[in-house]
Amino acid sequence: MPDEDELVRRCQQGDLRAFADLVEQYQDRLFDLAWTILQEREAAKDAVQETFLTVFQKIEGFRGEAALETWLVAITVNQCRSRLRRQKARRLLSLEGLAPRLFCAGKQGADPAAIVDQQMQRQALWQLVNRLDDRLRLPILLYYRYGLSGDEIAAALGVTKSTVYERLSQGRQRLRQMQQMAEAGLPDLWRRESC
Repeated sequence: MPDEDELVRRCQQGDLRAFADLVEQYQDRLFDLAWTILQEREAAKDAVQETFLTVFQKIEGFRGEAALETWLVAITVNQCRSRLRRQKARRLLSLEGLAPRLFCAGKQGADPAAIVDQQMQRQALWQLVNRLDDRLRLPILLYYRYGLSGDEIAAALGVTKSTVYERLSQGRQRLRQMQQMAEAGLPDLWRRESC
């Protein structure tokens, strides 16, 4: 595989083999992202296809101000957001394959009951994440599941880096509140997030 700059340069010159290499290199990661947001296989495939169509049409204008992957993630997120707006329905995020920065996997040789308990806690927490509005949910998803930096998330979502960290903080705080409410058996006040 050529390095990123070389791949972009060749794509900008109309090299179809280079574009095929770009698709091959990034399609799985972008599909995983789209599927996580949309929770529908065909919709995710369509979003990724539309992403690469957009990339093919706009690669000449790519100036490398952000990393290529960040640019691709931003296009994919925008394609998914557009689909969600059109559908006017949110789907649940994937509860599998979560990044270790948010949840630590069980240690080898750990008690099976403890592993099951950890998985149930993980699922319960992601169910809470799913109830956040996209303003808070997407930064949490991109940071904890995909390991993007604050700069990369800012570029992908079209906001400032400080806004990303503010939303991550707000999201974590909201999740703590929601978890406390659930543990106390209080009514679900955050079923419909509006801010």
